[in-house]
Amino acid sequence: MKKVLYFTIIAMMALISCKESSPSLMPGMWRASLLTQDTVEIPFVFEVKISENDTVFDIITGDYRYEVKDIKVIGDSLFINMPLFSSNFKILLTKSGMEGNLIRSSYTMPFKAEPNSSARFKETHEIKGIAAGRWQITLGEKELIGEFEETESRVTGSFLSPSGDYRFFEGVVNKEGKLMMSCFDGGFIRLFVADIDGDTLRNIKMHSGFSSVEDGTGFRNPNAALPDAYSVTGLKKGYTTLGFTFPDMDGNPVSLSDERFKDKITVVQISGSWCPNCLDESRFLMEMLQKYSAHMEVICLTFERSDDFEKAKTEAKKLVDVAGITYPVLITGHTPANVKIALPELDNFRAFPTSLIIDKKGKVRKIHSGFSGPGTGVHYRNFVSEFTSFVDSLIAE
Repeated sequence: MKKVLYFTIIAMMALISCKESSPSLMPGMWRASLLTQDTVEIPFVFEVKISENDTVFDIITGDYRYEVKDIKVIGDSLFINMPLFSSNFKILLTKSGMEGNLIRSSYTMPFKAEPNSSARFKETHEIKGIAAGRWQITLGEKELIGEFEETESRVTGSFLSPSGDYRFFEGVVNKEGKLMMSCFDGGFIRLFVADIDGDTLRNIKMHSGFSSVEDGTGFRNPNAALPDAYSVTGLKKGYTTLGFTFPDMDGNPVSLSDERFKDKITVVQISGSWCPNCLDESRFLMEMLQKYSAHMEVICLTFERSDDFEKAKTEAKKLVDVAGITYPVLITGHTPANVKIALPELDNFRAFPTSLIIDKKGKVRKIHSGFSGPGTGVHYRNFVSEFTSFVDSLIAE
C-alpha cells in the first residue's frame, strides 16, 4: 500500500512539473523571421497583447501597426488567420519562443520568433545620415523610387512603382554601410539589402516571398519621378463616364446613375481584398468621405479571385472590416484579369487600385492608376494635397 501511495505521489509531482514547464504565450514584444527558399531571414517584430477576453498581435513597422485578432490558442499551439491576403500561421510554442509556418495558397515559409526583443535586425543602426533621401533603383526591368527617412535608431520608407508602393519598410545601416530593410504585412513579404557607397547603391538584392530574388542597381536622385499616375489609364473614344450595374453586398443592384450619386462628386474605386495597396487607398478614401461628406460619394468595385458571389463577398468583407469601409462595395462577379470585360469603357487599365474621379454632372474628370500610401512619406503627402485641391475645385464648379 505504501508503494502504491509513493508511486502515485511521484506521478502527480511529474504531471505538475510538466504542466509548470509547458511553454505559454507571453505578452510583450517579439522578434520574428520568415525563412526563404535560400534560408535568408526576413525579419519583423510584433507585440502580443493578452486580455481576459482577447489575444491580439500588432505587427509593427515604424509607426505603422497592423492588428491581427483571429487567433486561437489551443494548448501549446497557435492558429492565426491574417485579416487579409489569404495568409495564416500554424505555430508551436516552445521554451525558446515560437516555431511554425506561414501558409499561403502558393507556398509555405518556416517561421520562428523569440520573446522580449524589439530589434528587427540583430545589427544596430550604426552609420547615420547616409540612407535618407530619394534613390532611383532598377530591379531587372522594374524602375522604382526608394524614399527613405532616418532617425537615430532606424531607417524607414518604401519603394514606389507605377502600380503602387511596396508599403512599409524598416531597417538599419550597419557598421559596414550595408542597408537592410524588411516588410511584412501578411501580403508583402520583402527584404531589401544594399551596400551604400556615397551616392550609389551596390549589390542590391530584393527578396520577395519564399523564392523570388531580384538583383539591382541604384543611385541617389532627388529628382527621380514616376510616370504621371493620372496619364496611364483613360476612357475609350466616345465615352465620358462609366455605365455599370453591380450588386452590393446585400445583393441590391447599384448603378452610377442612381439618385444618391446625382449632383455629387463620385469616386469609383477599382479594388480587391487581395491587394495591399487597395487597403491603403480604402483608408484614404474613408478619410476623404468624412472630410467631404456633404459633397462626395465613393463606390468600390471589387474584383476578387473567385467570380462566385458568396465567395467574393466573403473576401470583400474582410477588406470592409479592416479598412472600416462604409461606402457601397459592389461585387462585380469578375476576377482581376477581367476588368476590361466588366468595364469596357476603360482604355489601358494597368493597376489595382485604380480610381476614377467623376464630377457633379457625371463626367469622368481624372483617372488615377495605382496608389502610393503613407509608407512613401512626402509622395503620399503630396498626393493628398493634390487630391483635396482638385476635389475643392470640383465642388466650386
